[in-house]
Amino acid sequence: MKSLFVCLLLALAGQSLAQSQDEFIEYLLEIQSQAETVHQQMETTFDNIRFSMSDQLVELNQQLISRMNSALEEVEQIREDTEAFVGESSAPASCVDVVVANWVTEIEWVGQALSRCASRANIQITSRTADVHAALEEAQVASTELQNIVVRGFIDWNAIDFTEELADIVGAQINERFDYFTRITQPALERVLQGVLDLDDNLLPEIVTCVERGVERFNNYGRVIRDTLSFCSQ
Repeated sequence: MKSLFVCLLLALAGQSLAQSQDEFIEYLLEIQSQAETVHQQMETTFDNIRFSMSDQLVELNQQLISRMNSALEEVEQIREDTEAFVGESSAPASCVDVVVANWVTEIEWVGQALSRCASRANIQITSRTADVHAALEEAQVASTELQNIVVRGFIDWNAIDFTEELADIVGAQINERFDYFTRITQPALERVLQGVLDLDDNLLPEIVTCVERGVERFNNYGRVIRDTLSFCSQ
């Protein structure tokens, strides 16, 4: 790979090989190695951000799905128990008709309530994930640009005759971009990642509370039906 890169730069520069080829190629590989080292550090950071986000989202989604499935099971059990109670009740038909008049509506309501909880979770997860992807995409541009520094340097300068000048210019550009990455880009990536990591502490309790309220309302309605029918049966 390095040999191909060397050949490419030599062709682009269009220089004669009057100067020692061995000395020039050794310098060329060294300056490219500096750029590649910085580039690799950037890419490693990007990979770590992606892995951390992925791990967090997998765990968070598992917890959300588990709680939602549990809520659906609770709702189904409440429905079955309430309808069985109604079927076995000795209360007058007039009382039964009044008590269960809105039962179907309540079943639909709890389904919609749980759906809204899931939608709220999805919106927040999607938003914060999008923030991370946008930051990574922007940072990736800088990483790609870094790879082009050496090539542009050999195109713009007489690579063989001005080796020392080129070393200063390219080296300074590499250092400048790495400094910007460590001071600005990397902290920015960590901030948006933290937004995803924080979901476990703020979004999860919020959605769990949302789900529990829906189930609790449905359970209370079922209890009212049972209590009322018990009263009518006396």
